[in-house]
Amino acid sequence: MNRRNPTQEHGFSLLELLVATGIFIVLSGAIFGLLVMAQQRYQSETQVLDSFQQASLAMDQMVRDIHTAGYPPLNSFNLGIGCGNLAQIAWPFAYAPNYPNFAKNPCPGFQGAACTVGGTCTTPSAWDLIVEADVGNGVQWIRYQLNGTTLMRGVLGKAGVTPDASTAPILIPYVYNVMNNATAAQMATIKAAYPAMFPGNAPVPLFTYVYDDGVAEPENIRQVNINLIVQAASRDPRTGQVRVVSMTGQSRRINPNQ
Repeated sequence: MNRRNPTQEHGFSLLELLVATGIFIVLSGAIFGLLVMAQQRYQSETQVLDSFQQASLAMDQMVRDIHTAGYPPLNSFNLGIGCGNLAQIAWPFAYAPNYPNFAKNPCPGFQGAACTVGGTCTTPSAWDLIVEADVGNGVQWIRYQLNGTTLMRGVLGKAGVTPDASTAPILIPYVYNVMNNATAAQMATIKAAYPAMFPGNAPVPLFTYVYDDGVAEPENIRQVNINLIVQAASRDPRTGQVRVVSMTGQSRRINPNQ
């Protein structure tokens, strides 16, 4: 007769296996949930960093361009030679309409009234700026224009007297998701996460200007203040709110008046 050994080990019961499996599934789900959240957070922070880097690079480039505006000035040349070769002269900021007519222009046939920034000028404006400078390839028009939520940039060798029309076809996307001139609905979404972002529920100008003698005409612009608001591609995975980078800068042109 066989007798059962009291020290013999027994396997798990079905109930024990089910309980162990359930615990394993719960723990695995929690771990994978944490991993997914960590991955989402990483992607979100990466996109915010990308937005910051794009804004920073754009800000640096705009500051450099504005800093060199107006080189070489007309007084670097003999007046007759300079006035006969206006494409080789850099007025600090191109404008429209009436370019390059202004009261202090010493070149015959170009004395007249310039447009008024914030008034009759279509450019420069709060969203559009054309810099004139020679950065090594002859005098160029360097244009920045906010088109919807895309900051456009274009560079073109100076030629003629229509800087706005000439540069319009060569503008290409430079920075995406620029929210300075966002719609009312977009501003409301951003303000839910950043209540102080749009004072008075109004768009924030990309460019504001400081003038010599306080006269708001393009040839008198001495300093350009830049405020760049860039929204990250995805929302915060925890709160669901938008992520925004705001960057400010200023640049003074160093070249003398004409």
